Amino acid sequence: MMLLAGCLLVGLAAWLAVPPAAAARRARVLSVPSKPARRHRDRVPRALRVGPASRRRSARDRARTLQALGALAAELASGQPPSAALAAAAGEPAVWPAALGASASGLDVAAALREDSAARPPLAYLAACWEVAASTGIGLAVAVERLAAATRAAEEVRVELEGQLAGPRSTARMLGLLPAVGLGLGTMLGADAVGWLLGTPAGWACLVSGIALTVLGQAWTGRIAASVERLL
Repeated sequence: MMLLAGCLLVGLAAWLAVPPAAAARRARVLSVPSKPARRHRDRVPRALRVGPASRRRSARDRARTLQALGALAAELASGQPPSAALAAAAGEPAVWPAALGASASGLDVAAALREDSAARPPLAYLAACWEVAASTGIGLAVAVERLAAATRAAEEVRVELEGQLAGPRSTARMLGLLPAVGLGLGTMLGADAVGWLLGTPAGWACLVSGIALTVLGQAWTGRIAASVERLL
């Protein structure tokens, strides 16, 4: 039984330390998400979005924004009026809900797009394009097409950066799981390491301090990686 527990600990540590394939990560970031993101997720501050689940959520949000910008450029290029193109390209749920409401009510769409940009930063540039087109009469289609291309290029750079950060993240995961590997190996060799940790005051002190330091190190590494990503 002790041998089986040790093998399970070692196997779990090795499985968690393996990073996702770069090709799968690229496909996930640049493709259209299979499931629409829930509305309440857009209200999570970007500064608090850390961890694998938050990175996947942010990637889905960026992919939906990129898809909507491309669809808007295509609608405008086909001759659709801006308000109709905005509604047709918004997606479900809408990527720019405030702008849709402003367009339907005859309010300032550019200001509403700036409001939407709090959750999706590229929409701030769309707001600028919309404002210039409304004030000067210059065609909006070309500006949105260039914005969509620039956003896609920036996302490709972000994907490359994510690939470069996969190595340090994997190393941090491995270092964080080394205590579990040590416990597993000790159990396989017949040492009662778990019993000592849970059965003695010194063991409890080591266990609590080790868990606290491991969690702190993982959070610190995640923050560093997230701060690098936010530079883009």
